[in-house]
Amino acid sequence: MRSFFWVLLLGCSAWAATKEFLTGRSENSASVTVTGYADHSGWLGITVTPTSDRYPARSQVIYVRQGNWQQTFPLGSNCSNAKYEVALWESKVAPSQCKTKDCKWCKANGYHMDGLRSYASGTVAR
Repeated sequence: MRSFFWVLLLGCSAWAATKEFLTGRSENSASVTVTGYADHSGWLGITVTPTSDRYPARSQVIYVRQGNWQQTFPLGSNCSNAKYEVALWESKVAPSQCKTKDCKWCKANGYHMDGLRSYASGTVAR
């Protein structure tokens, strides 16, 4: 019980050390707008997973600077009611710098993201 208290206390202290956050909203089926704050620059990524298996999940990544920002991601078609996930990452790793043998993310996307800093999810509007 005592160990749990210390783990909880340390976890809360680490959480309180940063003001970073993300929120996402979708007011139509064509876009998701992400608002956030970053303690320092990083990479903002979104993955949209359509409800139909006929359409593949799509990902986009952009570089964001320190401070407050807002970014709108265009989604294209077939995204009504899709699920989206947004994340703020520390770094974007190129395949030439990847240390993971047979990295499935680098193979599929040409990169992978590392160092998750903040996360949010939601549903694309109809």
